[in-house]
Order: sequence, then C-alpha cells, then structure tokens
Amino acid sequence: MQNHRQRKLRVVELADLGDHDGICALWLIMDSEDLVLHARSDSFLHRQQFVLHEFAHMLLGHGQGDECAVDDVLLPDIPAHTRGRLLRRQDPNSDSEIAAESVADRLAAAIRASAFAESRYSEIFG
Repeated sequence: MQNHRQRKLRVVELADLGDHDGICALWLIMDSEDLVLHARSDSFLHRQQFVLHEFAHMLLGHGQGDECAVDDVLLPDIPAHTRGRLLRRQDPNSDSEIAAESVADRLAAAIRASAFAESRYSEIFG
C-alpha cells in the first residue's frame, strides 16, 4: 500500500475506538503519511477486515481531493479532506462504503487463498 500511495503508512490499534460511536476504523490522510486507526477486537479476522476496508478506500481513490465545508475552528487539527471523509461516513449504505467493503472482502479472500496455497491446507484436508 505504501508503494501504491507513495507515502508512509501506519496502522494503529486504539482500544477505545468504537466503544461509543460504532466506528471500527478510520483512515487519516496526514501531511506526511497515511494513518489507519482501528478498534480492538479479539478476532484476528475482524481486525483484518477493519484494516482492509480502509486499504480498499485507498485503492479506490476515496478521499482524494474531498473537501469539507465544516469550519476549521470546529476541528482545527484535522485536515479538511479528512474532516469531509469522517463526516460523510455516517451512512454505511453509501456507494463508497459498499464498494470499499466489497474490495476488502476480495482482499481478505485473496489473503486466505494465498495462505492455504502456501500451507497446502486444501491438499491435506480437502
């Protein structure tokens, strides 16, 4: 993803994310890097899906040049394009959210297929 975006990428778990607002993950486009924050989950696959969903937004070009009309005074430390994405994400049934979830599902399937191929799981247990 770093090569694709030509930017540094950090993925960070935030234990309190999602506890009160239902947000599982966020992609923040910072000045010098992309930052993906995700909620804690006991399930590795669930955490993976959180992150892959944000990667899918990156691959689909969501958040590029998106500006938000919210006054800088309200959220001064968050760049305008990030404010716009955060405020628009209230609708999980939007076209961009559905597309990102679909791509995340495909990425997860490819990861699983690759893991099975390397371990020869399907040859042994299939």
